[in-house]
Amino acid sequence: MTNNNDDRLIKKGSRVFNKKYIAKKRSKEEERGNSKIFIFSLVLAFLLGVFYNLYTHPFMKIQDIYINGNRVTEDTEIIKKLKSPLGKNILLYNPTKYEDDIENLEYIKTAKVRKVFPKILSVKVEEDFPMFVIKKYGKEITVTNNGLVTDKKPYSKEARLIEIKTKGIETTLGQSFTSSKASQDFIKEVQASSLIGSISQLNLENKLDIGIMIQDIEVKFGDLNNSSYKIKLLEKILQDIKSKGLEAASINLNNGDNPLVVVK
Repeated sequence: MTNNNDDRLIKKGSRVFNKKYIAKKRSKEEERGNSKIFIFSLVLAFLLGVFYNLYTHPFMKIQDIYINGNRVTEDTEIIKKLKSPLGKNILLYNPTKYEDDIENLEYIKTAKVRKVFPKILSVKVEEDFPMFVIKKYGKEITVTNNGLVTDKKPYSKEARLIEIKTKGIETTLGQSFTSSKASQDFIKEVQASSLIGSISQLNLENKLDIGIMIQDIEVKFGDLNNSSYKIKLLEKILQDIKSKGLEAASINLNNGDNPLVVVK
């Protein structure tokens, strides 16, 4: 027969315990264990609910695609390589998986695809396409927007190549057409400006007297010192001429802050 009111003492090591005390202690420990399991279950249920909502909620579905850096490659061509991402859950979508596919497009050099939570894909590309032509030695040498000699064909029959006049040139495919870093930097600065759509010719034969043809306007750019400033100044002059309805014949930037504009 078991005595429920057992007051016997139990010795553990150098300590002596009442048997009722040990029973109560075990009961409390069991209660704590059950409480921990209950709290863990609540937290787990909460997290599962959060994850379920994240994967199923319309707020986490891709709704917009922003594409930057493409001049000649159509947005639709790039989106096709992304395998129709619109409407897909942004958490499950792996953007880097399709970067190689985008780079396989003819005029794409590099591509970076990133998630912008909660519902945007950002695509940044760098292109390499025919933009300039050098007429030398009885033939035409095509140069890309990055200044590299290429055998690629223009992206369309209507594409207008900007003529570059220069002395020493490199004709090896994939190499820069010039060894002059100043000329390379100047071309990059011109491309980043609003002038690029109107330029028909760049004359780099004399580094101290650069010439630019913008539509029918002859621009005496001078040397390549402070080229960034002079490009911005030229943009401002052209904008001013347009706003006043004038027709310019030439612009001379060799006078520092006082450019000379000759109007027809």
